Amino acid sequence: MTLSIPNRSADPLRRLGLRPAAQLWAYLGLIAVAELITSLVNAQLGQLMHVVLLAGLALHAALAPGDATRRFLLGLMLAPLIRILSLSLPLSRFPQLAWYPIVAVPLLFAAWVIIRQLGLSRNQLGLRVGNLPLQLGISSIGLLLGVAEHYILAPRPQFAEPTWVAIALASLNLLIFTGFTEELIFRGILQVEGQHTLGRWSLLYISLLFGVLHIGYLSLLDVVFVSGVGLVFAYMVRRTGSIFGVTIAHGLTNSMLFLIMPYFPEDATLRQFAWGPWALAVAVIVPLAALTFVFGFQPRAPRRPAYQPRSIGVRRRQAGLTWVELAMRAGLPARTLWGIEHGMHEPRPDELQRIAQALRTSVEELAEPGAAPPAHRLRLATSFVAGKE
Repeated sequence: MTLSIPNRSADPLRRLGLRPAAQLWAYLGLIAVAELITSLVNAQLGQLMHVVLLAGLALHAALAPGDATRRFLLGLMLAPLIRILSLSLPLSRFPQLAWYPIVAVPLLFAAWVIIRQLGLSRNQLGLRVGNLPLQLGISSIGLLLGVAEHYILAPRPQFAEPTWVAIALASLNLLIFTGFTEELIFRGILQVEGQHTLGRWSLLYISLLFGVLHIGYLSLLDVVFVSGVGLVFAYMVRRTGSIFGVTIAHGLTNSMLFLIMPYFPEDATLRQFAWGPWALAVAVIVPLAALTFVFGFQPRAPRRPAYQPRSIGVRRRQAGLTWVELAMRAGLPARTLWGIEHGMHEPRPDELQRIAQALRTSVEELAEPGAAPPAHRLRLATSFVAGKE
């Protein structure tokens, strides 16, 4: 007796006429509805809807005919799991700053299981420092973001009598259990897998999902703000290949929001410091300089190894993909991919990285040390038919 292999007709949503991308957008809408019910109607009813969503995602992942869709659905299961953990664990018995590690520890374990199931490497997840000055520049943006979000939410102070030691320990808590955990899930797992199913829309989808999970603060402006921040973070991770900078920026944002800014109106010394000219200069000029550095004055990329065009074609055919299918996964025009595969032009670093991720391999495995791209073969400059060899 052998197990049957799921086919396209086995997907119940596909039979309803919903394409994989439409199915994923429908899940985003359902998660938003569940968050609204949790926050505005009844927490228990919202939790039940999240449980149903989690079970539905697991079942859909088991029946999904496409490997890319199945992989993204596995990662998407972490979204309802976040809310289920926050609602089911006995958080009210502990101070608010203890809530984050209580929720994050089982969530990190679930993320680790999914990472192992998907076979994602540390480089794919962005678990590397990369260009340290660049990443530190990105991280400083969190100072301004925290100040801005404070004027949206205005949270109450966390300590009756704050000390620098208490603030430092609480900041480390937020950095690890909110900054790192959320960036690993959204800009790591979901962003890596989303580009294979949603293509150019993946960054917007994941950023909206990130914002939707902040509906509990009952502020539409904050949902829009967080979605925008998520989109900027996603772009920075795609451009640099590292979540190091955005993780620190995320932690700094939460530290400024919850631990620093709430005390400015109450403490005369802090208020005097906060609105002094030097503080304003640091809060505005440093993040603006960081943004300018990130988007305008990045250092020259290191020399990359020469790629072997034939290896791209071989791996594409082994995966059973056409040019169009691989181009959609990589988020590149099919004609561009055709030219890269046949040595008509050398790819940019970001293009080569996208092709490697779409083929579930690394840039190094697409390269042959010391090999140069072959000369242009004029006989290949014939009419190009998308999706056919």
